[in-house]
Amino acid sequence: MNYNNPIPSTISNVIRLFTVVLFALFSFLYLFSLQCDVLAEAQYVFSGGVTSYSRFWGALIITMILLGVQYVVARFTKLTGRWYALTFFPSFLLLAFLTSLNRAVIADFSLHQWVWALPLLIVAFGVVLYIRHKLPDESINEGDYCLSRYLWPNFLSLFIMMVLCGANASADDVYMYELKAERLLLEKDYEAASRVGEKSLETSPRLNELRLYALAQQGLLGEHLFDYPQPYGDQSLLLMDDTLSRLHRFTSKDIQASLGAWANPSVTTFRQYVDLLKHNSSTRHNPMLADYVLCGHLLRKDLRGFTLDIKKYYDLSSPEKVMELPKAYREAILLQAKAIGRDSLNAFADTLMLAAYRDYCDIRNSEEKEIVVNNRLRRNYGNTLWWHIDN
Repeated sequence: MNYNNPIPSTISNVIRLFTVVLFALFSFLYLFSLQCDVLAEAQYVFSGGVTSYSRFWGALIITMILLGVQYVVARFTKLTGRWYALTFFPSFLLLAFLTSLNRAVIADFSLHQWVWALPLLIVAFGVVLYIRHKLPDESINEGDYCLSRYLWPNFLSLFIMMVLCGANASADDVYMYELKAERLLLEKDYEAASRVGEKSLETSPRLNELRLYALAQQGLLGEHLFDYPQPYGDQSLLLMDDTLSRLHRFTSKDIQASLGAWANPSVTTFRQYVDLLKHNSSTRHNPMLADYVLCGHLLRKDLRGFTLDIKKYYDLSSPEKVMELPKAYREAILLQAKAIGRDSLNAFADTLMLAAYRDYCDIRNSEEKEIVVNNRLRRNYGNTLWWHIDN
């Protein structure tokens, strides 16, 4: 009886089918769901804005190309059995290279660490192939056709390569948030764009600019202004120097178009820009402008300017009218009532907000350790104007 037989073609075919399907699913979903925005920015920059990247077709075409590379490698190396997953290594290497792009690499059009890593990994793969071909051909005992014995080593190899490929991608969360918010704005999905990175305490001027614009398009800027960290003042509303960027598909020029007019190059600050719009008969009645003017005051912690300007855009003649104001505006009016005096504060119409503010003041003035007080205030009132002004 012969106990040293080649692996049956049926087992080889099953191994080939399962590994190809797993790789194809991983590649497509990874490109479509997680890396589409990086590739979109790269194509936009490298083509000078001439072409655009399609999420679906880009993921599909790249996956098909990678499967073609794997097919050629498999035919060339003739790896089978427990070693078959290694034929996907060059495809994973290309996928890792494509998805390792970040803003610095894209802007400089440079390979960075791949200059030495790519040749080194190719040589390492060649050494593994050489060692494998020096070993005896894989065989199977007659009648001992346990498929799992050959599938699990391949699955484990694929899993390790998937993890390494994913670990090589950009780890900058804020950068990924910026790209996602930009894509959603281009798709006019303002609700989703305003929720990008909403649970993260990390942000950037550009990320805030994009999210606040998405809120403004929904008429919710004054309601949710402080749902995100706001350490940049009114710069969060409009980056005046981001008008001709070769990196961004959506710039402050698009926001200026929604506000009614593009800024002259001599206009260098947000405050200058909105002051010009306020006095221009063709733009002063733009409903978005009102929110940008008022929220600009709040982000600068300028309550006096806010009090002067809100009367131009909202009717404050009755408590009922005040109750209809967006949340951030009511919080500002409450602070102004406090500044005027106790009677004005007690007359504030929004009793729930008044109770919340008194609780905020009680916590702030408590005798607990400063770090405990700050943590409680951030946790309970980190999305308020009061927290923004005190920090």
